[in-house]
Amino acid sequence: MSPLHEAISYATPPALLIGNGINRFSAQTSSSWENLLDELASGQGLSLSPAEMAEMSNTEFFDVLDLARPQDDKLNLQKEFCRLMATWEPAAHHERIVRWAERKNTPIITVNFDESLSRAVDADFVRSKNRFTDFYPWGCYFSSQDVSRPREAFAIWHAHGMMRYSRSIRLGLTHYMGAVQRARSWVYARQDGLHRATRLGVGEWRGADTWLDILFHSPLMIFGFGFRKDENFFRWLFLERARLHKIAPHLKQKTWFVEVQSDAIQHRKPFFERLGVDLVTVETYQDIYAAALWDL
Repeated sequence: MSPLHEAISYATPPALLIGNGINRFSAQTSSSWENLLDELASGQGLSLSPAEMAEMSNTEFFDVLDLARPQDDKLNLQKEFCRLMATWEPAAHHERIVRWAERKNTPIITVNFDESLSRAVDADFVRSKNRFTDFYPWGCYFSSQDVSRPREAFAIWHAHGMMRYSRSIRLGLTHYMGAVQRARSWVYARQDGLHRATRLGVGEWRGADTWLDILFHSPLMIFGFGFRKDENFFRWLFLERARLHKIAPHLKQKTWFVEVQSDAIQHRKPFFERLGVDLVTVETYQDIYAAALWDL
């Protein structure tokens, strides 16, 4: 049994944390955040050399684009980014992976803004009933069912925002820092924070009806997501997850990060090990997105 097959066959089916690699697998180079940022930059007449680009992360690049706009320019870059993604279409592998999660009744968290995953299975959009804001729609999801406990049911959750709410899109470093600030207040809140709920042994906390509850409490399999140093928000979340598991070891869940051999970066291994994440290396992208295991 391959390491990937072993992970996906875990006793409790893991929740899936999916990045934009699932869109790029179709060989549609346009389905790339980097290309979309380049297109936005061209529209603004901003040209940076490869050396200048190497000094910035994608998040910083977006903030630079925003700062480069004239004072009287009313263009909403988040809305423009969504417009450029409007033509993206789901492929067969989107449906196979989402159908697997649906059969296993396990959730999906995606950092993607497009709705290819939900459109692949015609999932319905459900707006959160509590504390809804289109700036942070963390309690909204796509599913074929109503979900009361996120970690126990199939649904597709958008952690970095979704196209239908352009203000929710987390693109810049400023956006990421805002998300950290919001999530931190939920984790450490004195009245209904995650740490307090954990100490008291109760399941209810401020994020109990959002994708954050899945991230902190479910076994996870991560793929299509670079998890590189510019992913400030998620790197912070996983550090907090590791801290929580250190305080309450009984909450610790298995976690796998799937990488392709050609993209493997060995010096990231210590970071993942400290987070309690197992590295699973496969030969090709086919071994992830076209794997027969999604039909199990």
